[in-house]
Amino acid sequence: METIPERVRQRLLDQIPLKRFGRAEEVARAVVYLVSSDGDYITGAELPVNGGLLMH
Repeated sequence: METIPERVRQRLLDQIPLKRFGRAEEVARAVVYLVSSDGDYITGAELPVNGGLLMH
């Protein structure tokens, strides 16, 4: 993220309802859920981990 110019970073953040970028740990937790027994019955689903950027 440090390589993205500040004005571009701010423009991106303004579009994200949670007003922050996601962290690798947050994506990892979603992956752990999908591969655990808790996610056994999930097939062909989309699990957006984007802070609300692309709400359906």
